[in-house]
Amino acid sequence: MDDKVTTLQPIATSNNIPKDLKFEQYPGTRLLVDNQHLLHAEHSSHDLVLIPQPSNDPDDPLRWSSPRKYLALGIVCLYSFIIAALTLSNGVLYGALIMDLHASVDYLNTGTAVGLLLIGFSNLFWNPMALKYGRRPVYLISAILTTVSMVMGSVAQTKGVYNGSRMLMGLAAGPFEQLPAVTVNDQFFVHHRGFGLSMYVLANTLGSFLGPLASGFVLESMGWRWVVRFYAIFMGMTAIIIFFGLEETGFTREIDTPSANGPATNFELPVPTSKKSYLAKLRLFSSFSLQRSLLATIIEPLKLILDPIVMWTGFLYGFGVAWLVVMSVSMNTVFQNPKYGYNFNFQDVGLTNISPLIGGLIMIYAGGAGTDRFMVWQARRNNGVMEPESRIYAVFLGGPIMAGGLFLYGPGAAAGLPWIAPVIGMALIGAGMPIVGAVSLGYVTESYPHKAGEASAAAITIRNIIGCCMVFANGPWIETGLRDAFITMGFLCLFVFWSGAFMIWKGKYFRGRTARALEL
Repeated sequence: MDDKVTTLQPIATSNNIPKDLKFEQYPGTRLLVDNQHLLHAEHSSHDLVLIPQPSNDPDDPLRWSSPRKYLALGIVCLYSFIIAALTLSNGVLYGALIMDLHASVDYLNTGTAVGLLLIGFSNLFWNPMALKYGRRPVYLISAILTTVSMVMGSVAQTKGVYNGSRMLMGLAAGPFEQLPAVTVNDQFFVHHRGFGLSMYVLANTLGSFLGPLASGFVLESMGWRWVVRFYAIFMGMTAIIIFFGLEETGFTREIDTPSANGPATNFELPVPTSKKSYLAKLRLFSSFSLQRSLLATIIEPLKLILDPIVMWTGFLYGFGVAWLVVMSVSMNTVFQNPKYGYNFNFQDVGLTNISPLIGGLIMIYAGGAGTDRFMVWQARRNNGVMEPESRIYAVFLGGPIMAGGLFLYGPGAAAGLPWIAPVIGMALIGAGMPIVGAVSLGYVTESYPHKAGEASAAAITIRNIIGCCMVFANGPWIETGLRDAFITMGFLCLFVFWSGAFMIWKGKYFRGRTARALEL
């Protein structure tokens, strides 16, 4: 990210702000609620300090009109929706791929796992490219290459070529898991970012569940190749929409440090008239200055990967998505294996994805806009000071819900319960996903605001390493017993979520330590 941590000096004349508070020592700690308007800084229509401070440039994404802002966010969400759909739909195709390409479940799992791993590691390349040359070209190139991977998969005549297409997809689709969080930071003030992230997570959630659902119908009526062909068509159309509709959201932002002198301005209004023509907005590449060389920017996430906050958000996101992936690749086993008595066809298996979709939609507010309101409420109770750890509290709700889903999905099927039991379990697993995504990305980007891209890329790398390992472990683990495997997963899920209590306690200390060690 281009915006730096806002450095606020203590105000000795106010009893509301601790005199010894040194915000610059703790990246992410900032004065959000300024009741008395003591800071010479732009505020919202009430008493919230605008973080980061917008410039006077009408083409500053923070100043964009609502239609302009939400058009860009909508296109990014469409891109994420399609990629989430084509990534998670692979599990629905397993039965057909095994018959047509003579592949085994373990072989297909290898392609899925390596694809997930490459999605994570490819961001070590995509992120610095987006920071240097702009978000727009990265989205466009990613969409084009993902289209190519789908075309390759649709014409595959051997299992090797098909798995190769999944690996190419992993390399191409990497930005969909990390770059939208950076785009949200580009466009939204900190007290609105939860909403922006929740829209991105909603798109991911819809894609993750509607994709397999639709794929089941297409698979049953037209065959697996048409499933992949449709994704190639939709991704190609998305690339066209990105080229003609997605404006660059990167912006070189000067450091504007609010001071305690002078009156505070009191508005949050976009400057209405853009200086750019439509053709100027179609410019493919931009050039942004980096604090370090391009090579150093590529290496930066590796330096952050052992940071406790990055590790925790990566683990939280990783295990949250891992349960989703395990559910996706085990659906054929649970609902089509005669051992469990459900005997669903491909279409029925696809229909089960309505359940986690409903669960995810119900909980979308808790992980996004709800955390915005909670963060402001906590800041008011903390003398106006915002701490990024405010985002974490939602995991105490999400943990029991997702763990309950794991307890019901696998053990329910193993116990021979009616099909509605594992389907309700799927709904509970899906309900935890909006909390996992918004909390992980929101917390890591707000903890290191001027390293948001690097920090989120490191967290996504950890996330996908875990996802890759879980795909490999899924088969042998379930073979030990569906009931015991998912009971263990449920308790592990609960532990990872509730470890957020430790981060609430020590997160600020870790932020300060990392800032001193890496000179953030």
